[in-house]
Amino acid sequence: MLETDIISFEAIRGGFSLLKVPILVDKGDFDGVHIAAHHLSQDFAKVTDDAANQVVTNVAELHGARKAIIIGTLERSITLQSLSATGKLELSTIANGWECFTTQLIRDPFPGCDAALVIAGSDKRGAIFGTYTISNQIGISPWYFWSDVPPQKHSNIFARDVQTRQGPPSVKYRGIFINDEAPALSGWVHENYGDKFNTEFYKNVFELLLRLKANFLWPAMWFGFPHPGQSFFVDDPLNQEMADKYGIVISTSHHEPMQRAANEWFSEPYHQADGSWSWLANREKITKFFNEGAERAKPYESYITVGMRGEGDRKIVGSNPQAVISDVLKTQREIFKHHYGKEDGPNQVIALYKEVQQQFSAGLDIPGDITLLFSDDNYGTARRLPYGDELKRSGGSGIYYHFEYVGHPRSYTWLNSNHVPKVQQQLSHAYTNGARQIWVFNVGDLKPMEIPLTFALMHAWDVTRYTHSNLDQYFGLFARNTFGSLPNITDDISSLLCTYDRLVALRKHDHIEPDSFSLAHYSEAEVIEKQWKGILSKAEALYVVVDRDMQAAFYELVLHPIKATTIFISLRVAQAKNRLYALQRRNEANHWAEEVLRLFNADADLSQEYHRLLNGRWNHIMRQPHLGYRELDYAPSRNMIEGVSYVQTREDSNPIMGHLGIAVENHAGTRPGLICEEADRTHPTRRDLVPSVTLPPLEPFGAESRWFEIFSRSTREFIWTLSVPYPWVRLSRETDIMKPHSPSARIEVSIDWPQVPDGFEEEILIEIRSSMGDFDYVHAKVVNRTIPSGFTGFVESDGYVSLHATKCVQPDLSVYQILPFLGRTGDGAVGLQEDIKGPTGFLSYPFHTFTSAPDSRIVLYFTFTLDTNPERPLTYDVVIDDGNLETHRLVREPVVAGDLPPGWLSTVMDCAWTKHHNVDLGITGTHLLKIRLNEPNCLLEKVVVDLGGVKESYIGPPQSLFIHL
Repeated sequence: MLETDIISFEAIRGGFSLLKVPILVDKGDFDGVHIAAHHLSQDFAKVTDDAANQVVTNVAELHGARKAIIIGTLERSITLQSLSATGKLELSTIANGWECFTTQLIRDPFPGCDAALVIAGSDKRGAIFGTYTISNQIGISPWYFWSDVPPQKHSNIFARDVQTRQGPPSVKYRGIFINDEAPALSGWVHENYGDKFNTEFYKNVFELLLRLKANFLWPAMWFGFPHPGQSFFVDDPLNQEMADKYGIVISTSHHEPMQRAANEWFSEPYHQADGSWSWLANREKITKFFNEGAERAKPYESYITVGMRGEGDRKIVGSNPQAVISDVLKTQREIFKHHYGKEDGPNQVIALYKEVQQQFSAGLDIPGDITLLFSDDNYGTARRLPYGDELKRSGGSGIYYHFEYVGHPRSYTWLNSNHVPKVQQQLSHAYTNGARQIWVFNVGDLKPMEIPLTFALMHAWDVTRYTHSNLDQYFGLFARNTFGSLPNITDDISSLLCTYDRLVALRKHDHIEPDSFSLAHYSEAEVIEKQWKGILSKAEALYVVVDRDMQAAFYELVLHPIKATTIFISLRVAQAKNRLYALQRRNEANHWAEEVLRLFNADADLSQEYHRLLNGRWNHIMRQPHLGYRELDYAPSRNMIEGVSYVQTREDSNPIMGHLGIAVENHAGTRPGLICEEADRTHPTRRDLVPSVTLPPLEPFGAESRWFEIFSRSTREFIWTLSVPYPWVRLSRETDIMKPHSPSARIEVSIDWPQVPDGFEEEILIEIRSSMGDFDYVHAKVVNRTIPSGFTGFVESDGYVSLHATKCVQPDLSVYQILPFLGRTGDGAVGLQEDIKGPTGFLSYPFHTFTSAPDSRIVLYFTFTLDTNPERPLTYDVVIDDGNLETHRLVREPVVAGDLPPGWLSTVMDCAWTKHHNVDLGITGTHLLKIRLNEPNCLLEKVVVDLGGVKESYIGPPQSLFIHL
């Protein structure tokens, strides 16, 4: 997907047509090269509706063809060697390279043959990657089998007269871990391939990986039905051999040492009465188990996992786990010496996952030739990377990175919820800091992870192609590669994919509950829901104009994840409204109860619609339960919602409360639904209840309008009317009829500021009356303020100043970088350039205040990152005006070295660190906040100055007004 254009669909000078051109692969070349060549042949037929290009294995079989495609490796292709020897083919640029390839158009390769397109690989996978590059450029998506995208048809295909060289990749071993695959992927496999994940299934996986220029696999290993679960090496005895033929390097997951599937332990003769997976209790039997794995792997290209975790992917049992691991490693090295002639015979990797990282930090000695595979925190944040002498290890380092996860504090296994800019930033950070040997991605059910996985593997192939500043282009490339036959709408598809990515950055689906986003404050929940409904409307409009044969693919890749998420978000908001409105005793609560049930069923309907697609082609893939977690780590066994509330609408409210109710912006109500007659007496609202009918302030530098709602808690119809004390107070409505089952009436209150007297500051009362005798006031403070002439910066309103971190004044871009697509709100983040080490210049944020607040707070929102170098913790400096500089750690130091830090458990699902710092802003006027970031992985998204007005919410108050000169 990244290479120079080799293919044209129009006749070009110097090129030639590739239709029906034979494909020559020497008989003695690698099996994987032959497999790729046959796929290329079939791909030509798919895009031209013509006969497949014939694959031949020697020059004689060309039968006088005037043109040819020649594919081979430097090591085994006699044809390439001969062409190189005669000077017709230049191969020196890829000699001794790792997975490199060159494409060249050469003249007169053989007698009677005028020209040939040559795809030459420095090694087996170099030739394979070069071959699949041609497939991609003629219009075959790497996900062809998985995404149901029919290729664009072409009347002719031409080879360009260009010479290219690609490789070596940025990361040496790049691949996936099929994990947590039940019940979705496992259900699909069992229905289509039988009880086992067999070779016919894995061929599709191998081909996908190679088309994505990947070379590495941790196979599926989930424990479960049919018992004991997936075991790659024994489910189909041909799996390992076939992987080797295709060119895929097989390894095993972080807790499956010595090339043995974990589930193999549960078969005879191992899992008997004495079947404990405990090194201390069962050393001899486990050693035998290890020995057989090493012996079985010897004929194949493998990357053997070493070390050991406890049974069921848990901690090692024993008082000294570090000593246990040391003994395990010693035994494993002896096994390698026996089978391979030396301890470092095969490629070896140890996963520093969870507590194993603690053991490593405590001094666990790991031989230098063993690759250190560091891990993220299971939620997409690298928790440790190599530094110091670790960078000199011959085995190098890598990273194990999750696109889905089952475990604590909560799983996420349903839809793609990965934020590509965060993936890019974390993987680039890993690469810059030396993790370049292995990148392996946990993909779960595989199919729903098409977009983040494609990006990650492209990034592993060429880490320089996409940076923080051009990530929007990735979505454009993905759209063109996938929907190239729809050129008129690929930009629209790209925009939808990019917007989906931005919106899921807020919080993963499985982590969202009814109370995650605030209903009362800043209209947060409604704004988020509106964003999703907006993107869904665009996706549905696009779906109806997509060519019929492309609709299934568009549905799977674009429409379904957007619609599923929108239904999910709307369901959560409906649950929140139902609960709040019931507490307020609104008649409307019952409508939202019914809406909750409707959306709950719509969620199920959508999954079934997906499973009926293309006559059930992807049945089970959307089977993952995702509603009903609450205190569970793991996904629930069945979708469930709770707490639906109903109000008895056959009776009127207590007369003291009246028929008409009022709810104001930023307030959920005081003692909602409850009354104390001695305190409340009657309306208008008084005493401690006044805040419940008081709007946020109306100021010229604040929100354009404020709102309140009028609702019914009556069995009868009534008319409500409003009146205001000044003509410059504008209401969106002044009167209407409220029926028992009418929706709430939202009234927008705005001010015609040019008509307001200078210096006006008063609490005005908006009078509300009903035909049933109800009477109350909505209180609103109106303040007509001015700022000094010439001021540039942010202006306080409602007791706070809120600003996006990217709005800093003239940052030094040689030191800082703006990451425009990163973060929870879509407004980007700011951080140091990756090569900057140590304190540098400040980010400056001028702001103006009207409120004297000695007990103010600075609230900083950072992208969720962790200390990846124990010797260089993430820190930042804060200075207000001419005050003292204060240095703060972003992440608290772990209690145990190598463990996750305090606060991680309660914060990781929020996708951001929120840091509070007390300051004295007792003097009103113009201030300057300066922030200095001291490490590249410290990424600032948002800054809030809380002068006492900030209300509780998930993403904080909206951005304040910025005044320019």
